[in-house]
Amino acid sequence: MRTAMKMGIMATTALLMTQAAATAAFAQQAEEGGTSQTQDTGLDDIVVTAQKRAQNVQKVPLSITVLGADQIEKEGFRSFQDYATRVPNLSFSQGGSSIGGLGQAISLRGIYGTNTTGVYLDETPLPGSVDPQVIDLERIEVLRGPQGTLYGARSMGGTVRLITHQPDLNDFSGSGHGIISSTHRGNVNNTLDGSVNIPLVTDTLGIRAFGFWDYQSGVFTRVPSADAPAQFSRRNNVGSTQRYGGAIAARLQFLDDAISITPRVVLQRTRTNAQPYADVVADNFVQKRLFDLDEGGSDDWELFSLTSRYGADFGEFISVTSQFNRDVSDSENASEAISKLLESTTPSLFRGLNRARTFAQEFRFTSDFKGPLQITLGAFYQKSSGRVQIPPNIIEGLGDLYNYRADNRTVEKAIYGEANFDITDKLQVIAGLRYFRNSVNLTVSQGGLAVGSGAGTFNEVQRESGFNPRFGIKYAVSRDINLFANAAKGFRIGGANGYSESVCAADRQPLGISAEAARSYRSDSVWSYEAGVKSSFMSGHLVVNATAFRVDWSNIQQNVALACGFSIDQNGGRARSEGFELELQASPVDGLIFGAGIGHTNARITDPGALAILAPGTRIQQVPRWNLTGSADYKFAIGKLPLTFHGDVSHVGSSLSRSNLLTGRTRPAYELANLRFGTDFRRFNITFFVENVFDKIANLADVPPLAIEDPNRPRIAAGRPRTIGIDARAKF
Repeated sequence: MRTAMKMGIMATTALLMTQAAATAAFAQQAEEGGTSQTQDTGLDDIVVTAQKRAQNVQKVPLSITVLGADQIEKEGFRSFQDYATRVPNLSFSQGGSSIGGLGQAISLRGIYGTNTTGVYLDETPLPGSVDPQVIDLERIEVLRGPQGTLYGARSMGGTVRLITHQPDLNDFSGSGHGIISSTHRGNVNNTLDGSVNIPLVTDTLGIRAFGFWDYQSGVFTRVPSADAPAQFSRRNNVGSTQRYGGAIAARLQFLDDAISITPRVVLQRTRTNAQPYADVVADNFVQKRLFDLDEGGSDDWELFSLTSRYGADFGEFISVTSQFNRDVSDSENASEAISKLLESTTPSLFRGLNRARTFAQEFRFTSDFKGPLQITLGAFYQKSSGRVQIPPNIIEGLGDLYNYRADNRTVEKAIYGEANFDITDKLQVIAGLRYFRNSVNLTVSQGGLAVGSGAGTFNEVQRESGFNPRFGIKYAVSRDINLFANAAKGFRIGGANGYSESVCAADRQPLGISAEAARSYRSDSVWSYEAGVKSSFMSGHLVVNATAFRVDWSNIQQNVALACGFSIDQNGGRARSEGFELELQASPVDGLIFGAGIGHTNARITDPGALAILAPGTRIQQVPRWNLTGSADYKFAIGKLPLTFHGDVSHVGSSLSRSNLLTGRTRPAYELANLRFGTDFRRFNITFFVENVFDKIANLADVPPLAIEDPNRPRIAAGRPRTIGIDARAKF
């Protein structure tokens, strides 16, 4: 009955929106004198700033996937998962941590782990676990391969850049956007967002703002297990998520546009009503529990930034200042695991809190010389503080079972430079170098019955410095065919371990780890080698880009679990990742565009090192060997009614998840297909869509708990089931 009513509401809404759309559209056509349908004559050029200067993407000597504003809109991207499977050799897991939204982990070319892929919002670095709502973006740039020279630490595998629309100083504009949909096994979902651009003083001052609200229904049901001490009512809509937020930016430009100042504030709030994880297998949407405990969570962050630019005849000076704040809270029903541990059925709710504050400052000069030499010079400073806390977990009759707190302070300093030199009008060489100095100060305290004599407070400090070079070459075979090759080093910042030497000495000694080594761990690094071609044919109607690569990974940061109950990170072993990317776009006739992408990565341990945690030949976790994607877009008209069709399909190969077990749990391969069909007027469109057409439930990793895992009930981060809905957008 509920499903029939829900679909009835959807159908009624669809009819009303369609009627409104048709009325508005034909009224607009009468006013504008015809449809806005334009026939594509080729594939548009896209300008990117991947190398800190504006360049045509086909001229940049790097392997890059770019998703432009039109593609973001027509494919309905709203979050990272919507576009992640559309990028060759990008893989991800959702559930690397149980603390709120900290579980998202991104891998490029097989380099997986915390802080291996950089994420930027415009010029500002963000933690890789942050997932900004995809609103008001000009494009998304995915840079594969280490970006250690221009982007520094955390870009060891590559960098994902979200580039927003900047305030326009001349034209007033805005948009309104709404989505209503229904998810199989779930309920009705709703999304509303809008943006406005206001030029306050023509050519001098303007502001741009957007806001959004998004609700995604839960798809899980909680019921009492067979051994529950007391029955409780069935609970539906478990795992629902509400996100809301927005941004406002101003742009002041003066001295004949030589100086521009852009302050921006971005904020996002997320609320979940319960842990959205499946038991044992991804397509199990029933959570059987001993107790019905509140597992709500939140993830709140804001970003304040100030970008200043001064343009001279010989180049541009840029200053970027930012402050990022994030607060995450989470709660987890650990009753089953704790009851088995204590051999007594008892309710247990663990809570996790995470607080992060990051200040960053970058100064940069990008040249615009008249001769064959161009340079980029910069200095970078970042100070981060973070606190992860598990408050006391009180068990009736026993007291505090466990409590934990870790305070981390990291300071990063760097200077860098990169030069491009045109030897001839066809041949260019590139060289870059980054010098860095980092320090990490970690204080850990823990207590409770679970740690016994391991209770106490422990402090460690780690310091490190080094260089990251890059070398490259580009050769223009013709105006439309460019060859390139690169060798580059990337690194990930090291850190400190907070643990009890007095309690754990007997456990670390058989592993060959000295007391000094156990105190901290160093950066790990990669050397990447790639060669590729970027080409276009038939006046831009066919674009083919391909890159082959090899990445050698050294001193891998690995987690070592000690029998005393502590775990420490250590460096050890080597790995190698080899593969290729192939991307193709073709427009055989006006209005029709095909796209395809192939990514292949073979990432394995080659040397286990002294710790011998993983055997040679072991696959790097969360990295599929293959990911494939294909799409088709067609614009056509029936009479004066302009229509659009979009379809895409993605295949993600199987991988291993070792989030809880060293031997790993297999993540089966999966396919996702999406369809969209609608109208496309100049200022209004309405689209009917089906996401995950075949209702394939993806396994996105098993999730480490806040407490301990029940080995008989691994928790799986599951992809979203089939969703059917209507997407309407108006522009003014």
